[in-house]
Amino acid sequence: MKKTKTRILLEKTLKEAKSSYTAFELFEIHRKDNLTLSTIYRTLQTFEKEGLVTKEVSTFKNEAVYYWKHEDHHEHGHILECVKCHKQIILNYCPFESVNEDIKEKTGFSLEDENHILYGVCKDCQ
Repeated sequence: MKKTKTRILLEKTLKEAKSSYTAFELFEIHRKDNLTLSTIYRTLQTFEKEGLVTKEVSTFKNEAVYYWKHEDHHEHGHILECVKCHKQIILNYCPFESVNEDIKEKTGFSLEDENHILYGVCKDCQ
């Protein structure tokens, strides 16, 4: 994959993120860099195709959110999203590991992919 200014900027932002971002949020962050929203969408599609980002649909934001797949994190994405302030936290482990093992043991079905947004109330909003 060719390294472009946009790809380098978005990769850095997503790698350093503590939560996921929508394309528009990335646009707002990089407004000073003169990136267009359409370029951001195309870059995110490229990242997704290359397996570098995970794309989830947030019920509360009512649009897709993206986060970087770090090598040292669980390969499947899990996000905690507060129903009050909509803050998101990316989990770096799979809370469903025993469920996946149970499914395989009982049905022989091996999960290839899983993506979850778990909704609740963050400690700041409680």
